[in-house]
Amino acid sequence: MNPKLSIRKRRGVGNTYSIKGSNWYHRLSQATHVNFRYPVYLDLTGKRCLVTGEGYEVAGKVKALVESGAVVRYVNETAVPEIQHLVQDGLISWERRNFIPADLDACFLVITSRPDNADIFRMAEQRSILCNAVDDPKNCRFSHGSIHRQGELTIGISTNGVAPAVAVRLKEKLQREVGPEYKELLHLLTQLRNQITAEVSGFERRKELWYRIVDSEALALFRAGEADKATSLVRQMVAEAISST
Repeated sequence: MNPKLSIRKRRGVGNTYSIKGSNWYHRLSQATHVNFRYPVYLDLTGKRCLVTGEGYEVAGKVKALVESGAVVRYVNETAVPEIQHLVQDGLISWERRNFIPADLDACFLVITSRPDNADIFRMAEQRSILCNAVDDPKNCRFSHGSIHRQGELTIGISTNGVAPAVAVRLKEKLQREVGPEYKELLHLLTQLRNQITAEVSGFERRKELWYRIVDSEALALFRAGEADKATSLVRQMVAEAISST
C-alpha cells in the first residue's frame, strides 16, 4: 500500500512534513521556514511575468526572464541602467510607479524585492501565481538556486536555504569542470537529434548511440579546440548507427 502523505501547517513555526507508513520524517527548522525540495525547470515562453522593486539582484532576474522567453513587465519608480537598456531594446515594458494589486492580474509569475514582500506573496498565493521574494525565503513559493549554464545545459544547485555559500562554491567548481565544450557538443547534438530519431530505429539502439557519443572523445576534442575533429567523430558515429539499422 502506498504511504499516505500528511502535510499540516504549510508555513509558520514548527512546520511538519511526514509520510505515514515510512521512516521518513522532516521537520522544518525555525530558521528557514521553507521547503524548496521539488526541482523543476519551467517553459516561460510567452508567459506574463511581473518584477517589482529594486536591489542588486533584480536586474539579473529580469534578464533571466527575458532570456527564458517570458513577457516581462517591470513596475518600479526607478530602474538601474541594465533594466533601462532592456526597455530601450524593446525586450521588457516598464511602468514608472509603485506596485498595485491589479499588477498581478493575468500573471504567471512574480518576482518582488520590496518592503511589502509579505503582502505581495499573500496576494500571489490567493491568485495561484508563483512568487519569489528576493532574499526573503519565507515569502517565496519557489527559489532560483545557484545556476551554472553552458548553452542548452542548465545545472541548478540548492541547499534549501540552509547555506547558500555551499551552493555558490559548488557552482564555482562546476564552472571550472563543466566548460564550453558541453555547450559545443549540445549545439551539435541539437542539429542531429531529429535525424537520429527518424533514422535510427528502436529505442535501445538510439539509447546506445547517445551514450556512445557522450562517452566518446568528442568532449575532449571540443575542450582541446579541435571542434572539426569532434564534429566529424560524432557524425561518423551517427552515420554508422544509421547504416547498421
